[in-house]
Amino acid sequence: MRKRIYYLQLALLLTTLWVIFFEKISIIIILSGFFFSVFSIYFSEKYLVDDSFYTFYPFNIFKILRYSLFMFFEIYKSGFSIIPYIISGKANPGFVDIYTELESNLDIVILANSITLTPGTITVDVQGHSLQVLWINPSTTQPTMAGIKIKGRIEKKIKEGL
Repeated sequence: MRKRIYYLQLALLLTTLWVIFFEKISIIIILSGFFFSVFSIYFSEKYLVDDSFYTFYPFNIFKILRYSLFMFFEIYKSGFSIIPYIISGKANPGFVDIYTELESNLDIVILANSITLTPGTITVDVQGHSLQVLWINPSTTQPTMAGIKIKGRIEKKIKEGL
């Protein structure tokens, strides 16, 4: 039963992307998107991957929506904190190295992209558990303290699972 719900969520997620790419909503677009989503999932599992998506990429659509809402607020919070540096022209960018405790490569990529989404930071390089980040106004270059300030609650939310 859990597998069926997973595949239904995956098909609905892909159908949503289909509708977004078409930039309009109609019953034909939704039905064709759902059909192609189901076909793509079936074809990929049968011919392209060794195991099922359920094993490779476990996710829950509700956790993804919760994480998206969390990131929305983090992006705006970071954006407002960076505005004074941009207006005054007193930005002093610098590179810092931070480390993550995340194990999965997918989780590390999500963390790196989430850091890049927040204004004032850009993930430049990822090597294993080490991330090099360009920070608009670094308050420290010590990796542990920089990691706490840059990652904030993002790493914890990713650990809870998407």
